Amino acid sequence: MLPWLKSPLQQLAERKLSNKLHHALLMQGPQGLGKSEFAQQLSAILLCNNLQGIRPCENCHSCHLHKAGSHPDKHEVRSEKQIGVDQIRDAIKKLSGSAQLSGAKVLIIYQAHSMTESSANALLKTLEEPTANTYIVMLSHKAQQLLPTILSRCEKLALPLPTLEQAKAWLQVHWPEKIDERLIAMYQHSPLSLLAELGEEQSVGFTDFTSGIDALIKGQLDPVTLATNWQPEAEKLVRWLQFWLAKQVQELGEFNDKLWSLQQRCISAQKILRNAGANKILIFSSLLNELTQLNKQ
Repeated sequence: MLPWLKSPLQQLAERKLSNKLHHALLMQGPQGLGKSEFAQQLSAILLCNNLQGIRPCENCHSCHLHKAGSHPDKHEVRSEKQIGVDQIRDAIKKLSGSAQLSGAKVLIIYQAHSMTESSANALLKTLEEPTANTYIVMLSHKAQQLLPTILSRCEKLALPLPTLEQAKAWLQVHWPEKIDERLIAMYQHSPLSLLAELGEEQSVGFTDFTSGIDALIKGQLDPVTLATNWQPEAEKLVRWLQFWLAKQVQELGEFNDKLWSLQQRCISAQKILRNAGANKILIFSSLLNELTQLNKQ
């Protein structure tokens, strides 16, 4: 289990043993925190037929099926875009009967905020009147987008964020090469996202990014040239720029509305850049140009 999530997992396991665990849980936290891993570990605990204290035994039939990804009483709903009403209705139908292994039933809904209004409404009755020994675990990094009726029927759990030392230690175990500590600090609360990015082929590394930003601020590079050079990895580098700006705000020790505004523009730009027809150079150069203007003020 991810070290920063061990304590809340233990608490939920103890509540399960004492029959005090809420049937509907909403796990909140940023992308890359480890919410999916947490939900998987929790489902293993809920489905185990022979818990060893607060840990799954890993030897019973239920544990073997869970590990193989074929447990008949564990169901998942996910979608790259929106979660449709048919997906939710299908999941509810699976939950409505008795557990096939005579234990608990678990439904995990990833990116729960992506449920359409119809999907959310279809889930309400089950949240209000769950069948016995049924648990619904929802994950979201945008819980504010969920309907109030859904939020009011869940126990909301804000998962703890890793410290910089925890993130650094975990990444050192899982990545064989040295990672710039400034990059780790930028992804401190999303270490799994950083690990995934490190595993991708990169034409622009973090050192290239920081030296490029430095040259831009000093007037040695212009925004259009830099945006053109960085176009192939525009979405990732705009995300890095967003994190970099957030760090500047943090280091200032006071609120700077212009830095904050540019950071928010970076977040919006990432969404636009995901579209196939987006003009990456125009979008990116606009952000970089605004950064140079901030530096002149």
